[in-house]
Amino acid sequence: MGDRKITNLLLAVIAAVLLFGSSAVTGALKWLAIIGAALLILYAVVALAQYLLRECAKTLHEAKARGRDALVMRVFGLVAMASLALFGGYALLLRLGGIPEPFAATTHSWIGTIWGSILIVGGMAVALSRLYTHRANILSALRYGLFLLIRSPLAPVLLPIYGWRKARMAGDGVVSSTITAFIGLFFGFVVWAILVGSLATLLGPK
Repeated sequence: MGDRKITNLLLAVIAAVLLFGSSAVTGALKWLAIIGAALLILYAVVALAQYLLRECAKTLHEAKARGRDALVMRVFGLVAMASLALFGGYALLLRLGGIPEPFAATTHSWIGTIWGSILIVGGMAVALSRLYTHRANILSALRYGLFLLIRSPLAPVLLPIYGWRKARMAGDGVVSSTITAFIGLFFGFVVWAILVGSLATLLGPK
C-alpha cells in the first residue's frame, strides 16, 4: 500500500512537469519546502514557549509555598532573565546590523534603561520584602551595628581577646588559641585601617 502511494506521487509529479514545465514544478516544491520549514520552526517556538511557561508557573507555585520572600526573589529572577534575553537579542541584531559596539549601544538604548530599571526596582523589592519579614530584628541589628561602630577603634585589642577566649572555651590549646588571637589582631587592624581611611576621606581637604 505504501509503495502504491509513492508510485502515485511520482506519477503526479511527472504529470505536473509535463503539464506546467520543470521550472514551475521546481518553484512550487521550493515554496512548499519553505512553508513547511517555517511551520516547523513556528511549531518549535510555540512548543518551547509553552514549556517555558509551564516551568515558570511551576517554579512560581513552589516559591509561593515557601513564602513571600522566595516568591519575590523568584519573580525578580524570572523577569531579569527575560529582560536579559531581550537585551542580548537586541545587541545581536545591532551586531548583525554593523554596529561596532552593540552592547554599549544597547545599554544606552531604551532596552538598557528598562534593564537597569528592572534591576533597581527588583533589588529594592527583594530588600523591602526581607526587611518586612525580619522587621522584629531591625532595632536589635541597628543597636548591634552601633555597638560595633563605637568599639571599632579598639578592634585591634578587642578582637584578639575575643578570639583567645572563644578558642580557650572551645578547648583549644595554647598554640591554637594564640593563632586565633593573631587572626583576630589581623582583622582588628583591617577594621582600624578602614575606619581611619573613612575618617580621613570625610575630614580631609575638599
